Amino acid sequence: MICILLVIFGNQFLKAQKIKTEIRPAKVWLDSNGNSINAHGGGVLFNKGVYYWYGEHKLEGKSEAQFADGGIHCYSSTDLVNWKNEGIVLTVNYKDEKSDLAYGCILERPKVVYNSKNKEFVAYFKLYLKGVGYDSNYVGVAVSDKPNGPFTYHHKFRGGGTNKGSGDFSMFKDDDGILYHLAVRKPDKAFVIGKMDPDYYFPEGDYQVCKGVKVHSEAPAIIKRNGIYHMLGSGSKGWKPNPARYHTTESILGTWTFHGNPCKGYNPVDNLGIEKTFGGQASYIILVQGKKDTYIAMFDIWKPKNPITGRYIWLPIDFSEGEMSISWQDSWQLSTSIKK
Repeated sequence: MICILLVIFGNQFLKAQKIKTEIRPAKVWLDSNGNSINAHGGGVLFNKGVYYWYGEHKLEGKSEAQFADGGIHCYSSTDLVNWKNEGIVLTVNYKDEKSDLAYGCILERPKVVYNSKNKEFVAYFKLYLKGVGYDSNYVGVAVSDKPNGPFTYHHKFRGGGTNKGSGDFSMFKDDDGILYHLAVRKPDKAFVIGKMDPDYYFPEGDYQVCKGVKVHSEAPAIIKRNGIYHMLGSGSKGWKPNPARYHTTESILGTWTFHGNPCKGYNPVDNLGIEKTFGGQASYIILVQGKKDTYIAMFDIWKPKNPITGRYIWLPIDFSEGEMSISWQDSWQLSTSIKK
């Protein structure tokens, strides 16, 4: 019996430790311990040779209506394929019902930025207070002196410049170190931008509407390439997937140009094409370090009835024709599948 158990656990250990070389969009993605990665709607930070993937930690057996949000989960990797579980770096508060992060709050789409002035990592997330629902929200802010946490809740602010706050958002740090908060304003769903203060804690001044951005655009993910700002996003249909949207501008505070849907191909795992963005919605764009002009588009497949089972679609971005193009691939490797 002991020998049998050793063989079983030995095989499980080898399976968990097997080094992966491919990214397989829409398939279950396991961490280095062999467990499904639990980091939904998130983003990736690169720091000192390591990538950190932050996302929503979803609770087992809970639907979105049953408050499935458990905090921010973090994973680390040196190759963007094999991920080590760093644990929950910011948790909801299960004891203090008066806390902004009391269990029952909704905590979504975390993004982390490094502030060199204060030498700290700053996490941002959509925060709907317990009992409020989706009508009115804040941007929650937490800080840490290490990229893998733990993060300490710091404060909240109203994003978007209204007393209703903002919806899906992106934090974009420009070449000059200025941080911008780009978001869907509530309740009119105008897409707006605001500059953050030097501490990256609060908006500095008023928000302005981003001219040229298609009405009701959400889930923004932004990069700057060759002096041009590229924004990947989507329409707004709640949990239901819809076509991706692509905008560009030469000035982040200027007028944006809409380029339609940058996606091509078909997702055979979920039997969905580009009219549904392969079943996913944009969450972030990763700049791959050490590879010139190499980017990865991150999408999430949302499962509101059982959100912990939501999967991830990561695809290479092709700029060979000058504009963003994202084609479906059943599996791909960083070394061979990205065109410049």
